[in-house]
Amino acid sequence: MSTAFAIAECRVDLVDVFRERAEARAYLWSIGDLDLHEAIDVLQVDAECDGLVERIGQDGVQEIMAVAFRSYREAAT
Repeated sequence: MSTAFAIAECRVDLVDVFRERAEARAYLWSIGDLDLHEAIDVLQVDAECDGLVERIGQDGVQEIMAVAFRSYREAAT
């Protein structure tokens, strides 16, 4: 068996990962495990460190976070 077949390289889109993390942090905020600033500040720092701000822009990063938190905010009001 060739080594090439034994080792599979998995590539993940960082935008998709960021979107999933935003959803998870929004959920944690909605159940009171995180306050809003804790939930968002970490996402913002990670977006900067991972190059997402450069890749999709600050508006794109904020839109992903807004979409993730919107449904929980609407349910709370």
